[in-house]
Amino acid sequence: MRDGVRLHTRVLLPKDDTQHYPILLRRTPYGLRPYGSSAFSEPVGTVQRFLEDRFILVEQDVRGRMASEGEFVHVRPFQPAKRGPEDTDESTDAWDTIDWLVRHLPGHNGRVGMFGISYPGFYTSMGMIDSHPALRAASPQAPVADWFRGDDFRHNGALFLAHAFNFLAQFEWPLEHPTRERPRPFDHQTPDGYAFFLELGPLANAEPLHFKGRVPYWSELAAHPNYDDFWQARNVLPHLRNIRCAVLTVGGWYDAEDLYGTLATYRAVERQNPGLTNLLVMGPWAHGDWGEG
Repeated sequence: MRDGVRLHTRVLLPKDDTQHYPILLRRTPYGLRPYGSSAFSEPVGTVQRFLEDRFILVEQDVRGRMASEGEFVHVRPFQPAKRGPEDTDESTDAWDTIDWLVRHLPGHNGRVGMFGISYPGFYTSMGMIDSHPALRAASPQAPVADWFRGDDFRHNGALFLAHAFNFLAQFEWPLEHPTRERPRPFDHQTPDGYAFFLELGPLANAEPLHFKGRVPYWSELAAHPNYDDFWQARNVLPHLRNIRCAVLTVGGWYDAEDLYGTLATYRAVERQNPGLTNLLVMGPWAHGDWGEG
C-alpha cells in the first residue's frame, strides 16, 4: 500500500497462458478460506465458479486482519481529504491493490472487477469510490452500509444483542497463526441462548466476565448508544461518489442482517452518480444464500 503496509493476497491464475483474462478481486476480513473451514483451503461455491469461468481470481486479507499488516478498524471511515501517503482508508487500499495487480500480474486484459458478500460487500463499496481506471465492474452484495441505522448491530439504536455478542466474540478473538486459523465459536456453555443473556445481566458484564480485553469493538459499541460522530463517520453512503464502473448490487428480501445496506447502497449510487450503469438484483434469499453451494 502507499504507506508501506503489506496486505496478504492470494492470486489464482488460469493454467492456459495463451489468452488474457480479466481480474476479479475480493477483499475480506474473514481470511482466505470458506466459512466453517479451519484450514487454508481451496476455493468453493461462487469462487470456484469464477475460476471455471476463466477469471484471474485475487483474494486479499484487508488491513490488519489475518495475515495482513497494519491496524484493523471496523468499517474504517472514508477520508475525504487525503494529504499524503499516510492518509489511507479502504478506498485507497483497493485502489493501490488494483494498481499493483495491473502492473505486476501476467496474463490479464487490463480489466478488473470487485465483488463481496456482507462485510466484504462493504469493502467492495469502498473500492468503488474514486474508482481506479482499470475497475470496470463492482458488485457489493448484502453490503454493510451503516451499522447504526439498519445493518447488523443497531437498528436505529436498538441493539441486536445476540447477533452483536456472538459475531464479535468470534470475529475479534486473537489468533496465534492467522493464515491457517479461524476464530472458534464462542462457548456459551449452555444450549439456551435466552438463559445465557438473561444471566449475563447488564451489558457492562460482558467485558469482565467473558471478553476481558480481547474484543475491543464490544466496548466501542457499548460506548456509542446514539447516532454520534462515531457512527456518522462509519456511514459509507454519502461517500459513494466518483464511481466510474458499472455497479450490480445484490440482496435478499429475507436478509435479517443487511437488507438495509443493500437497498440504501443502490439508492445512494443511483442518486450520486447520474448516468452510471447501476443495477439491483433482489430475490427470495436470506443473508448471502445466493453465494452458497
